[in-house]
Amino acid sequence: MQKLPLITILLTLILSCGESDKKAQDTAKGTSEITTQSEEKTTAKSADNTTLLCKINGEDWGYTSADGLVSRNSSTNLRTATITFVRKLAEGSESVQLEYDVDGNTLTRVLAELKRPDKDGNLFTNFYNQSANQLDRNPEASMSGTVSLNEGERIAAGTAVFKVQNDFEKDKLGNASDLLITISDLKFSGVPYSDTDDLKNMFKK
Repeated sequence: MQKLPLITILLTLILSCGESDKKAQDTAKGTSEITTQSEEKTTAKSADNTTLLCKINGEDWGYTSADGLVSRNSSTNLRTATITFVRKLAEGSESVQLEYDVDGNTLTRVLAELKRPDKDGNLFTNFYNQSANQLDRNPEASMSGTVSLNEGERIAAGTAVFKVQNDFEKDKLGNASDLLITISDLKFSGVPYSDTDDLKNMFKK
């Protein structure tokens, strides 16, 4: 008669251990699912690592890297800020380069290297180049913009709006709409830059 309570206790312990193991497995499974979902979200977030810069013919265009260079003309003593944005592609890259007159706070030159389809549908690099002092040669072209330099932190911010025609590959383009590009809503900030005056000052010491 004394064996019955002992057997009951043993059965209770076995069942309790089984439930604990099941709970532990469920917890591990739940944690694994959460981790997997988290990794998927992180991958999706980092898949498009571009920073939106502007719209080109109405379509968003972003860059993967950006830097600048501020230089001083030895003859005129005028300072020029050149800001370059590069977008890495699966094959090759695209870029947008802006040149500003720092003292006059105006946009003086633009250069965009963009992939566009040719008549056979194959992508190739197109050059859209325009200087402010040659706008009279191209009635359809226009450009304006400003730049601000944080001398202490060596970072640049600015804006630009321009319309530039392709004068080099126009006979190869597959789409007539790619002959003229309009870049709008271009804004940037926090772009690091180097200043050639720093190098000159180092040699003076």
